[in-house]
Amino acid sequence: MAQKESPEIQLPIPNQKLWTVNFVLICLSNLVVFMSFHSLLPTLPIYIQNLGGSKSTAGLALGFIMISAIILRPLAGWFLDNYGRKFILVVGLVVFLVPSMVYVTMVSIIPLLILRLIQGIGWGVCTTAQGTVAADIIPPKRLGEGLGYFSLTISLSLAIAPAMGLWLIDKFSFQHLFAACSVLTFLSLLFALSVKYPKRVNPITKSKLVLFEKDALRPAMVALMLGLTYSALLSFVALFVLQQGLTTAGWFFTVMAVTSMLARPMAGNLVDLKGRRGYDAAVATGMISMILCLLVLAQTSATWHLVVSGLLFGIGFGFLQPTMMALCINSVPSNRKGGATATFWFAYDIGVGTGSIGWGFVASILGYSAMFLLNIIPAVIGLLIYFLHKKPVST
Repeated sequence: MAQKESPEIQLPIPNQKLWTVNFVLICLSNLVVFMSFHSLLPTLPIYIQNLGGSKSTAGLALGFIMISAIILRPLAGWFLDNYGRKFILVVGLVVFLVPSMVYVTMVSIIPLLILRLIQGIGWGVCTTAQGTVAADIIPPKRLGEGLGYFSLTISLSLAIAPAMGLWLIDKFSFQHLFAACSVLTFLSLLFALSVKYPKRVNPITKSKLVLFEKDALRPAMVALMLGLTYSALLSFVALFVLQQGLTTAGWFFTVMAVTSMLARPMAGNLVDLKGRRGYDAAVATGMISMILCLLVLAQTSATWHLVVSGLLFGIGFGFLQPTMMALCINSVPSNRKGGATATFWFAYDIGVGTGSIGWGFVASILGYSAMFLLNIIPAVIGLLIYFLHKKPVST
């Protein structure tokens, strides 16, 4: 493995152009692999139940892939920084692709869950690698803006892919769904192979194995708080809306997706132009918007409540996620971007994973409305973590 591309020191980028062929390619690679991932989120539980699995077993389809992804992310970051980007990214995509190809044979429940564990390894590696490659390609002075556009591909995928997956199994079959996911992942691999990776200079020594970047922990902890709150909305808004006698939560998710896509590049421009003050403004705007969203959502009794809360959460999520990712990367030297990206995603995944389980217990005891109000607590904690003990941001 050590014979692959040299990983450590990136040569200076001669211009500040953002929309290069390489940037478009890595964005497309990220978009289509996330579409494959998001297409399976609502459909695999249905597949498992059709095979006779229980609701709790169906939930393991997401749980297993998240467990192995969370475990692998820190190690993936270290390998990226010490053995290069391209090789690790390609390996991650191949490991993510193979299980999707096997799904086409319509495996039973136990083999499916084992394959999800394997697929989680690929997922943790390839998504960490793609974020790191994007940070390499983006001009340093436009990192916030670039990561805003790069992470926009995740919002776009979430807006399209779940509905696409459900449409495929409704109009065609699960085999068609699994084949489509395989094609999407293969396209991601082709895009990744087409990227011209920045040349690197051999390091004198390899860095020691460090699972978490200490300097990136503060923004990563803010991302963890964001993940905790995001998981509550993603998991329980639809059920809460039905309980309140409304038809669907579609307005909330549609408005949230649109405003999140608009907010991401705005946040990126803000931090690039204003530096520390831009980061401060982005975090304050994001967290306050989330708090206001939760206050409105907890009182939902009409469709306009869903529109307003979706608007507010889209602003909050769109400002916070790319800003915290940029701050994680800017908190470390350039030869440790992989570790910083892994630290960010590890914390965010922990928040989403524990929140989706923990908030369910809270809702079963106190109800959905009280649960959404309690989500204000992680938002406030995130504000305190960020604004206490601030360190300078490198530019």
